[in-house]
Amino acid sequence: MSAPPRLIDLSIARSFEDAAALRNPIGTDAYMAPEQCARRTRGVIGPPADVFGLGATLFHAAVGKAPFTRGKGASKSEVPEERWPQLVNDPIPMHRDVPPRFGQLLLAMIDKDPQARPTAAEVALQLEPLVATLPTRVFATHRGLRAG
Repeated sequence: MSAPPRLIDLSIARSFEDAAALRNPIGTDAYMAPEQCARRTRGVIGPPADVFGLGATLFHAAVGKAPFTRGKGASKSEVPEERWPQLVNDPIPMHRDVPPRFGQLLLAMIDKDPQARPTAAEVALQLEPLVATLPTRVFATHRGLRAG
């Protein structure tokens, strides 16, 4: 990808009504909420599934690996617990250099229980002070951009 960064792969985005009508799992396995993986037995797909997907993505960015590992060839398995280890396994351990508050937030975001996950607004509120502590970089360009 080139600059500027942009969101991609929204091909599975659905309205609440269309998401509720899904009968088969859709999405990228490692980032799918449990209720999205085993649709017939796990309940309604709604905003908590988006929180899970964001949490799994941020976890991967922070740790360097998806939060739930699976065996080789499991992507083709007919056994849901093999294909989607997030149904039964705990996430892999965090690195020591992941700030504890951020790590706790990530773990809450990828909780198996959709009702236990924070809302998107709660995630934003918890991320705000963490982002504020990040160092800023100074960009010097011919356009005169400053600290960013």
